[in-house]
Amino acid sequence: MELNKKATLTILILVISIFLVYIFNIGAYDLWSPDEPRYAEVGREAAVDDHWIIPHLNNRIYYEKPPTYFNLIGLSGILAGEFSVTAVRMPGIIISVLLLLSLAYFVLKKDGLKTAVLSTIILATTINFFWLAMKINLDIPLVFCTTLAALILFNNYSDFKNNKLTTIFAFFLMGLGAVVKSPISILPFITLTVYLLINKKAKKLKEIPWLASLFFMVLPALIWLFFAYQKAGYSYFETTVLDQLVGYSTGSQGHPQPFYYYLINFPAVALPWSFFVVPALYYYKKLKNERNTLLDFSVVSFLVIFIVFSMIGSKRNVYLLQLYPFFAIIVGWFFKQHLNGKIKEKKSIIIPMLILIILFLTVGIYLYLNGEALIAEELDFQLNKNSSFFTLYQSLYFLFTGAGIVFLLSIFTKKRYMFGSLVMFSLILIIMLKTLFLPTLNTVKSERYLAEDLAAAYNESAEVGLWGSLNNDSGFVFYNGIYYDKIFSEAEEVREFINSEGNQILIINEAEKLYDNFKQNDYQGFKVNKYRVGSDDMLLLIEKPLLTNSSLDSDNRIAGK
Repeated sequence: MELNKKATLTILILVISIFLVYIFNIGAYDLWSPDEPRYAEVGREAAVDDHWIIPHLNNRIYYEKPPTYFNLIGLSGILAGEFSVTAVRMPGIIISVLLLLSLAYFVLKKDGLKTAVLSTIILATTINFFWLAMKINLDIPLVFCTTLAALILFNNYSDFKNNKLTTIFAFFLMGLGAVVKSPISILPFITLTVYLLINKKAKKLKEIPWLASLFFMVLPALIWLFFAYQKAGYSYFETTVLDQLVGYSTGSQGHPQPFYYYLINFPAVALPWSFFVVPALYYYKKLKNERNTLLDFSVVSFLVIFIVFSMIGSKRNVYLLQLYPFFAIIVGWFFKQHLNGKIKEKKSIIIPMLILIILFLTVGIYLYLNGEALIAEELDFQLNKNSSFFTLYQSLYFLFTGAGIVFLLSIFTKKRYMFGSLVMFSLILIIMLKTLFLPTLNTVKSERYLAEDLAAAYNESAEVGLWGSLNNDSGFVFYNGIYYDKIFSEAEEVREFINSEGNQILIINEAEKLYDNFKQNDYQGFKVNKYRVGSDDMLLLIEKPLLTNSSLDSDNRIAGK
């Protein structure tokens, strides 16, 4: 389809609107522990300590990921003039919006404005996508690289010879994805190869300018590894590339799950659209005259990516984000056929809607009956002692019950109203997340409170220790810039630390570790403060001489206590 001003303006208005929704109230709640503050701190240290080549966390080498995205976070903080929550989240939001814009552009070219708008809306309002788009993570920039590379290669395959520069750029994007997170960024070439083999066009691969393409694909990694080797030697290459990047990509490290994990997980995290993919694939098979090559490629990409990630041993729901853009194209095409009258019956929409209705009403009723007890059990306080959590609890069951009722009413209306009800649910969920749910949960999820109390008591004579994990328990450093001096794994090391001369501050990632290994007399010279961070109670032990100028006056910073 030839682009025109009306179509271009429509897409721009849509994408800008999504951007405004994503950035709304983005700084009203702290970084979500443990990943967000850790990644933000690595980015901050890149900027303030000049660690652009070798990522650092707590002034120690951070081996788990390459530096590319952390450097973007660092640059964002520099441009903003401060390392605020908004500044460190902004790169991810911008990249997610650029991904949506790229998707809309290619779908507009191949299948028209309606499918472009529908696909963009579906991707933007899929729960797992918008959740990740609004927080710091490495998967959004990775999926941007792989999706754009895949769409460019697909667009060029009919005439690689006359599209050399953009083809080379696609390979460069795959290489860039590898230094963002993982060598799994090679997926676009795999999906294109399968697509061409299925369509008996594999000879087209010979037309790729292979020498230049491969050079620019490995160029980002070569540049990074050259300078990394100069600074840290072979041991860094061995740990970061061989053990971490390759290990996670092959599944030898990470999060092992069974083969069928995504069959269960994907429908839950890709709500509210996930249940429509089955009827969409059915009508893809049935309506052969309504297909287009982009839809064919999207179906192949969706299935190949799903199978590849199911075969890899390490599995998390964020890994499957790679197929979300193609999933959105498939479901967007499906709704277009309904809205254009190519699919006359309503049952292929009504059946997924009924599944959602049953699911949402069940969740709403369950929360109404058991939500108060669940919160009390998890957070160890009563809702009647904290009005904000009581409001959160009520809002949750009203949201799911109300959505179930609205979905039920919508099935008696026109198809476009059913689509609109799904979009409205996601928009309301985003607004409630950013104005109520996340700000309320902030008190039991953020490490900022611990960081502020540590900073209030800290002076240069103090020695700071951590009894916990370097990777999972260093997020507090982002808020105060105070690096801990020692990290402990054994109780005897901690005992020696708190009994040593000088002034000590100790952070413990799990309160039970102190109470199970020490008697109260062992730490009577310390003030102990407790903080709920996620599912754990963290402790901050401050030697009492350091409290002279401190405003600490409570033993608990857990909401409701």
